[in-house]
Order: sequence, then structure tokens, then C-alpha cells
Amino acid sequence: MTYEEKYNSASHLNYELLIHYGNKFQKLRVDRSHGIAPHKPILLLSVIQLIDSNNLRENRIYLEKELTDRFQENWRYLGSENHHPDTFRPFFHLRGDEFWHHIPNPGFRKVVTSKIKLSNFIEVKQAIKYAYMDDALFELLKNSISRDSFTKILVARWFKH
Repeated sequence: MTYEEKYNSASHLNYELLIHYGNKFQKLRVDRSHGIAPHKPILLLSVIQLIDSNNLRENRIYLEKELTDRFQENWRYLGSENHHPDTFRPFFHLRGDEFWHHIPNPGFRKVVTSKIKLSNFIEVKQAIKYAYMDDALFELLKNSISRDSFTKILVARWFKH
């Protein structure tokens, strides 16, 4: 295979992946009982910003101060008065969107892989060592053009005010 064939093949694959994950970002499963809950889109924007600032270099997303601070900062601009700015909820519930996964802490595999809902920050921290995204998505997010595209998708879909 020539360089041009590899390049065109890779570009086509990236385009298909951009569409695939762009659709997933547009169709996030969010709570709508008190209006659209913006937690998941805000968490994803926060993760994208951490990648952009080189503060997230590996596909390991820890529920720690850097992420929660970024989430809170974004919440001030994009959050909803009808919801509480809890970082642990989207960190846990994004697993239902099929591109976000968890690595459990020792002894918590059954809790993390079951349908049990963890209901507070302490429970989530005890059970989950870190989250990670599909490798293909994380690789896309390491590219500034892709990051910009996903940011625009999230903002246009979830924050129309």
C-alpha cells in the first residue's frame, strides 16, 4: 500500500469515527425529569479541555480535583438552575452511552459491572479507580481539529441558550 493509499484510508476512517462519536455526543442519554440535565455534556467538555491543556495525556480519567474544578467552572457558564452540579453522576452514568468505561477498584468489580446505581461521590470514588473512553475516541480527542469539532457538537446540541 502506498503512502497516499494509507493516508486516504486513515482520513476516511477518521471521518467515519468523527461521525460515529459525533452522533453519540448528540444522543447522550440525559435525565429529562427536570429539564435536560447538562451533566454529561459538561463533563465531556471538561475532559476535552483537560486534553487540550495537556493535563490529560493518558486515557485514564480520574474523579479528582482537576476534573471536578474544571466541571464546576464550566457549570457556572453552562449549568442548569434545575440541577445540582454533581461531577460524580455523569462520571458514573456516562457508561450507559457505550464509549465511557470504568476500571473498578479492587473488590468492586461486581458493583461496577452490575446495574447497581452509585448515589454519591464517596461511593463512586470507592468503587471506580478511573474511567476511560474508547481508544479510538481518545485518539481523536488528542487531535485539535477533532477536539474543536466535538466541542462544537456538544455546545450546539446541548446549550442552545
